[in-house]
Amino acid sequence: MTRSPPVPGVVLPPEAVRFGVPLARVLLDLALTASVGLSLLPMLLGQRHDPALRGVLRTAHRGALIAAVTWLAAALVSVALGTAEVAPVPGITPATLAAYVREFSGAQALLVSAGIALLAAGLAAVGIRSASPVPARLLVATAGLGLLPLLLTGHAGEIPARWHELTMVSLQLHVYAATAWTGGLAATAWLLLGHPPLLARALPRFSQLAGLCVAVVAATGVLNALVELATTPGVRLPSVLLTSHYGQLVVAKAGCLGAVALLGGYIRMRLLPSVARGRRTALAGWVIGELAILGVAFGLAVVLGRSGVLPSGE
Repeated sequence: MTRSPPVPGVVLPPEAVRFGVPLARVLLDLALTASVGLSLLPMLLGQRHDPALRGVLRTAHRGALIAAVTWLAAALVSVALGTAEVAPVPGITPATLAAYVREFSGAQALLVSAGIALLAAGLAAVGIRSASPVPARLLVATAGLGLLPLLLTGHAGEIPARWHELTMVSLQLHVYAATAWTGGLAATAWLLLGHPPLLARALPRFSQLAGLCVAVVAATGVLNALVELATTPGVRLPSVLLTSHYGQLVVAKAGCLGAVALLGGYIRMRLLPSVARGRRTALAGWVIGELAILGVAFGLAVVLGRSGVLPSGE
């Protein structure tokens, strides 16, 4: 009896793998941020039942469903691309996938996050079908839970033991605050700018949340940078902030944080009272500007995570 030849795996071009890995992760991060923001919206709006609120919540649940499915797909694609990147033989096969998941904690974290994305999609679907808000805290907890496995494996192996617990808690708070701030602002802008009464109800609550998030992001960002610098031999402060790629990125990210804090303060002090009284304002332009700067800050954070501290040549 003749043995049939083995089924070849899926072979991807090297360029597709090289560019696909970071793109899939960016898509995953964006989908997670959207999930968190859309899940926060019912908490910002309260539980009053009126036709406009029901319509907005149904749209929010549809958006959350799309975000959760995108999150699930991006996590699974990331596992496949990661397999192609490190597999000893070309081709993605069940055997190489199993080996990658078994040997790399990052792949395991992606699969756990994908499972949580499936749960989030189910909750969003229930919200669409039932025409009543799924308990907001359950939605937020599920979306936030999807971040946890990715955070626990992202930098855990790079942190010295004596700083490990403090830095991991700080990193988690940093990412959760930044995600809630950005996702909540995007969801509020997308769904409420066209509904002034609902915007007047949600914006003061979001403004308080955003103020807390700014403080947490700033404090944990400083702590994380100091730990990174303190645990790198040969680093001299403050010159490293100008002589190293890492330091320049830290300064740029701090500048973005300062800019969005100023924008948020202007919105809160000058525009929020007008919104609360039902007056027309140029709020949309200011919000879009804040989201654009936050997008730059997210991009800098991705690059920062891949950068060393020492100046080039040392």
